[in-house]
Amino acid sequence: MAEQRDIKYVNREFGDFKEQLVEFAKSYFPDSYNDFNETAPGMMFIEMASYVGDVLSFYQDTQLQETFLQHAQNPANLYSLAYMMGYNPRV
Repeated sequence: MAEQRDIKYVNREFGDFKEQLVEFAKSYFPDSYNDFNETAPGMMFIEMASYVGDVLSFYQDTQLQETFLQHAQNPANLYSLAYMMGYNPRV
């Protein structure tokens, strides 16, 4: 059986998003927001945005992975890819 691989096309995770959002806030809003303590209410919003980015990145990776025949997991996608290549599998 083929080896299961964790393929990441975007290669972004929660920590990466959070770090980039903190750097963005420090660069563009130095006077408006400067409390980057983990318990600050503003950090809650930064972490929520990082979580959303992480989840969307996961779904983007999953959807792109389903477009490749050798990495597809969903049987419906496998049949669609087979039909697209001219193969008629017996179902």
